Amino acid sequence: MKIAVVHPRMSVLGGAERVAIHSIRAGLRAGHRVSLISEQFDPSRVEQFFACEGLFSKVELLTYPMFRPRLVGSLILYRQLYYHHRRMREVLSKQSNFQLLLSTQDIGYVPSTSAHVIQYCYFPDYFSHIQTGPSRWWDLYYWPARHFYHDRVNHVDEFLSTSNYTRDSVKKVWQVDSTTLYPPCPVDLYESREQAKEDLVVTVARIVPEKRMEVFLEIARQMPSVKFVIVGRIQPGMENYHDLLRKSAPNNASLIDVPLREAGDLLARAKVYVHCARNEQFGITIVEAMAAGCVPVVHDSGGPKEIVTPKVGYRWVSVEEATEQIKVVLQDENKRQALSGASNERSKLFNTDRFENGLASVFEKYEG
Repeated sequence: MKIAVVHPRMSVLGGAERVAIHSIRAGLRAGHRVSLISEQFDPSRVEQFFACEGLFSKVELLTYPMFRPRLVGSLILYRQLYYHHRRMREVLSKQSNFQLLLSTQDIGYVPSTSAHVIQYCYFPDYFSHIQTGPSRWWDLYYWPARHFYHDRVNHVDEFLSTSNYTRDSVKKVWQVDSTTLYPPCPVDLYESREQAKEDLVVTVARIVPEKRMEVFLEIARQMPSVKFVIVGRIQPGMENYHDLLRKSAPNNASLIDVPLREAGDLLARAKVYVHCARNEQFGITIVEAMAAGCVPVVHDSGGPKEIVTPKVGYRWVSVEEATEQIKVVLQDENKRQALSGASNERSKLFNTDRFENGLASVFEKYEG
């Protein structure tokens, strides 16, 4: 079977891009011919980041020029959607013999096609400005986009969701059911990284406001004798946010602008991993930290609630709660070791093989 994975923005290097990578691997392992439709990106950089060297040599890359608007701001969402749809139409007009199309990014990018379509869902109708609070202006601005997204739902044959939390959101917003398929987490990367643990607290994420790094710094401020570290890449356009974090960081907290692949030893050394994002769809880095033996201390919302049970770590709502939970881990070595071992074991439930095997089973339904 010939499969097209649609992921316009491979250069972002986040969780969605990992899903695209392992979706490609799932198709190849099952013996299918796989193509990737995306704007142009650096394959070697992506392969190095996700530790999948040589993958793109086995895939037909159908790329088009990167979206580079001259003016950022006015109607940028609509210009971006129009651009990608126009470019994908050009690609599909030359490559129209796909039996199956798998969209691993936003549903707004799903092109019109005669092939069966599967959509992997993170959040329905996710428009960042709306998340900050109600606004009549933003409601009006996003109304056409929301209408367009809902229209795209009618072009999809099957929906997969990154967590039960996402599944509930998809059902509420789009009135369609989906199947939960937890995303691929590279837990095997930490199997041989056994190091002595330190009184070190780490968080890993893209440096963007929705990850709430300022909350992590506030927790650090409550525990001045403990070292706190933020690991993450500065996202384009978020330089001011990064500067604000750096200037407001207490003396016991630092920011490291490197990909996790280059700072994996920090997780191996850390005793605690803190996740501050509210209503995260899942949280791949939480699972990676658990695989490295960190005790997870996560915000009590969204997908992380499905990852972190009382047997492996803690969930919190306030800074005060998080601070007390971290103190317990650092002050009670027996408890820390028990939670660390349980975290490591639970992380294996979310490994890459489970995702790839689950997706391969979905592909089987469309063969022939």
